[in-house]
Amino acid sequence: MKIIRPVTINDAAFASSNISEDDYAAWSGATTYALADRVIVVSTNYHKIFESVQGSNTNHNPVTDTTSTWWLFVGSTNKWRAFDNSPSLQTSFGSSIVMSLVPGERVDTVALMNISAASVTITQTDPVDGLVYNVTTSLVRTSGIQDWYAYFFEPVVRVVDFSVSNLYPYANSTIGITLTDSGSTVLLGECVLGLSRDLGFTQYGASVGIQDYSIKQADVWGNYTITQRAFSKRTDLTVWIDPEIVDEVEALLASYRATPVVYLGSDSYASTLVYGFYKDFSIDIAYPTFSVCTLSVEGLS
Repeated sequence: MKIIRPVTINDAAFASSNISEDDYAAWSGATTYALADRVIVVSTNYHKIFESVQGSNTNHNPVTDTTSTWWLFVGSTNKWRAFDNSPSLQTSFGSSIVMSLVPGERVDTVALMNISAASVTITQTDPVDGLVYNVTTSLVRTSGIQDWYAYFFEPVVRVVDFSVSNLYPYANSTIGITLTDSGSTVLLGECVLGLSRDLGFTQYGASVGIQDYSIKQADVWGNYTITQRAFSKRTDLTVWIDPEIVDEVEALLASYRATPVVYLGSDSYASTLVYGFYKDFSIDIAYPTFSVCTLSVEGLS
């Protein structure tokens, strides 16, 4: 099991992107907005969309309208949705999403969640050593192909969550991320860069699933009305850890009790990759040669 401790991606770290920040016109105090008009507010480390909740809306600053009297916060701009701690809200762009990130500290892992693309290319460039990592990976999922019929006739299924943890831990490298799907819209729910830490071996018996926030309501005749909403992943893991690092693991997990972290139960199962919080954990100092940590993780929606 690994945890990936994320670095903060702010304006300084977001070096470049092929996505322009022009979702809507920038808010202006001189403009009168009608009901449902949308604007963007962009400043240093601030990239948000707001919607007017009243007509004749003039010179009411969305940022200072904390009671939502005039403006309703909608979300981050398209360019920044991949870094808003909400995997269900996706950055989207036609054919490819190309980003260049300079985290300014050591990272060895890139985790991409809730994606829709045909392939992903990860590069790493050091100011001194140059290009040190350049790997392109197909995102077509082949695990469900068990016979020739499935190969020819089952719909193509793609990887939704993807991670690589073999980057070089340079302190000042530039990480390039390119998601490609020629002729289609590419989607990226969340991008996390960070330094991984291997805690131990995940025991068989781990469970994975989701918490669905959709609404299913039945009328008196039994007819259902379904409103699709976001969902969050969850996983329950049992991990064998070295008894010599019990104290360190306990302190490490406690330090991230209120910080979103990427948890990866096994490299073999992308379904165990969850970006969120642990609900609780315990470490059973069970045997002289290993201790047992149980961890319940709930993902962000």
